[in-house]
Amino acid sequence: MLNVIFDMDGTLIDSENAICAAINEIRADKNLPLLDSEYIKQVTHTPALNCPKIFYEIDNFPHPSYKVGFESYFRKHYEQSATLFDGVEWLLQRCKHKGYFLAIASNAPHDELPTILQRHKIAHFFDEVLGSRQGIESKPSPMMIEMIVQKSPFNQSVFIGNGAKDRGAAQNAKIPYFHAKWGENSIKSDEFSDAKELFALLQKLES
Repeated sequence: MLNVIFDMDGTLIDSENAICAAINEIRADKNLPLLDSEYIKQVTHTPALNCPKIFYEIDNFPHPSYKVGFESYFRKHYEQSATLFDGVEWLLQRCKHKGYFLAIASNAPHDELPTILQRHKIAHFFDEVLGSRQGIESKPSPMMIEMIVQKSPFNQSVFIGNGAKDRGAAQNAKIPYFHAKWGENSIKSDEFSDAKELFALLQKLES
């Protein structure tokens, strides 16, 4: 049996374009020039960068997530364009059928996660959901993963994400990691391009 811990944005939910649109709307309201979407994605996935400073030109941002204080912008764009990746619901159903413990560890604000998961009709699959909030370090810190593992029933855990912060968190927590490359043709042994490939990796890890 496995404890399967997922990142959310870019891993289960195709939301990166929504995130980019929200950030640029915030910048427009602050009379700042718009940023290229690929640059925004690069920044969000790069550890140690100061996202609030880069995105909003705010020094000493007091919150653990760059989305805190701007939730209405992100909520609006999530509702407009974020969707589940193909096969995610099938994958979660198969994992529950296998008896896996399922969890979310996301750098998104903790209080926003239930609403997002419920909107996409997948909240009921998860035994534990943890997001960014005061007192909880964001990835690549292993804190979220370690807190979930402590509550998990099985000895073997795996983390599934889509960026350097996710990979770093798994490495720091000393658990296996699988990397989302949705729809891509060239993948490595620890990567997957669709839901069936990920489920096969989980079964192989369990065996």
